Amino acid sequence: MSEIKPLVSLYTVIKDVDQLMRRRFEERVRAAGLDLSRPQYRVLIFLDRHPGITQARLAEYLDVEKMTVTGLLDRMETRGWVERRRDPNDRRAYSLHLRPAARPIVDQLEVMIAQWQDDYNARLPPEVVARLIHDLEILKARLATDAEEPAAKPAGQD
Repeated sequence: MSEIKPLVSLYTVIKDVDQLMRRRFEERVRAAGLDLSRPQYRVLIFLDRHPGITQARLAEYLDVEKMTVTGLLDRMETRGWVERRRDPNDRRAYSLHLRPAARPIVDQLEVMIAQWQDDYNARLPPEVVARLIHDLEILKARLATDAEEPAAKPAGQD
């Protein structure tokens, strides 16, 4: 039996935890009666924290194509949650802002996020949570600063 590689195991565990946590949060959103998709609540929270961001930057943050963000924003604008304004620094771009109708939804999401974080932080001792965050931040920084990952050597070549 082959040995499991630590990085593959780390990636798998991180991915699995991410999926489980997202699923649990989505269940809370539905249970609260909010008619929101995951991309919609991510946009609302992000725009609340970064008012005036451009559509292009939002697409980068969400890691989706610009066309995907355009359609998402079209639907959210129709619901009265988001407003596009000409960007004062770039006439070709639009800055994005929350409309007053989105405020109660964002406030409810913020409470849910705080409760969700408290619930998950209670599952592990605080020092373990702090250490996990610290170690993953180190890994994240190293991955972000690596210009290029080394090419993998074919099996059997050393």
